[in-house]
Amino acid sequence: MSKHSHFFEILLKGESIGTSRIPVSQLLLLLSELNKVLNRVGRVLQGQEESVRRGPTQKSIKDEIGLDLVELTHGSPDTVLGFERPSGQQAFEGLDFGVEILEKALKGLMEVQQEGEELPAGFDSGVLIAWRDLGTLFEKGVSEIQFFLNDRPQPLGASYNPNGYGKIQERIHGPQINIRTIEGRLLMADFKEHGTRCRVHPSVGDPVLCLFDEERKEEILENILRYVKIIGEAKEDKITGKITSIVLHDIQRLEDREQERTDLLPQGTPLPSDFWQSLSIEELAQAQEVQPLSDVSVLFGTWPGEPDDGFEEEVRKLRQQSLATG
Repeated sequence: MSKHSHFFEILLKGESIGTSRIPVSQLLLLLSELNKVLNRVGRVLQGQEESVRRGPTQKSIKDEIGLDLVELTHGSPDTVLGFERPSGQQAFEGLDFGVEILEKALKGLMEVQQEGEELPAGFDSGVLIAWRDLGTLFEKGVSEIQFFLNDRPQPLGASYNPNGYGKIQERIHGPQINIRTIEGRLLMADFKEHGTRCRVHPSVGDPVLCLFDEERKEEILENILRYVKIIGEAKEDKITGKITSIVLHDIQRLEDREQERTDLLPQGTPLPSDFWQSLSIEELAQAQEVQPLSDVSVLFGTWPGEPDDGFEEEVRKLRQQSLATG
């Protein structure tokens, strides 16, 4: 593309991309995962420990990364998406948080596609995962994605390709020590009683116990009941050779295999979409119909009770019984 005419542009190449055409499913994936990337970079830049934490995007970040898709055109013969910032979006020169987020996202994308262990500014594991998920387009007929930030005389560009997609996956997977890959339906998850663990049911074979870090909790919640691919370090029974557990390094949803092992899915009314959302004190009070206390006198006489209610005598008897039984 010889000329950049919009604030932000994305150029896509590949056999699944036609002149001024892109499958709707791929467009939705591209936009949703790009928004996730920018949201998480913004959270990292604001100093949050985990960019993947569950909850609504802060209004400041949401406003700063807002983009309007204004054009879908050809790029001889590839497809180009043109974006502009919303008309009401304003920032002081040199203090534009939205531009900073885009800069860090694009510069970091170029860095993480190279060899190395250090993460660039604005990146954490959550940002890597979002770029990885966007990269699944390379498994759907896309061969290259180019990004251009055109708020300056010399546009800031970044290219993403299948080789870089592989590099990002390697960073997520970590050191290759007895790494195993299992595909199956994610059904069980435990976050409290026995630690962070879940269970995956393959199409063939026994269920596999997966152990994961707290930072992957939101990923697990997003994929519960889904058909997934898990990658991690396996522990095996020395006698049988069977996998006893896997320390999870990565999890990916397999959309094209959602119809497998549907017999394992629970029947009946599905859980509401807000099932996993924690309620505030005010929301809990409203749900339980608890009203504010208007007359404090209703609490009088409830505790510690009457002076001669026999409470102390009962405590004395219990103590004597304990002494008598040793």
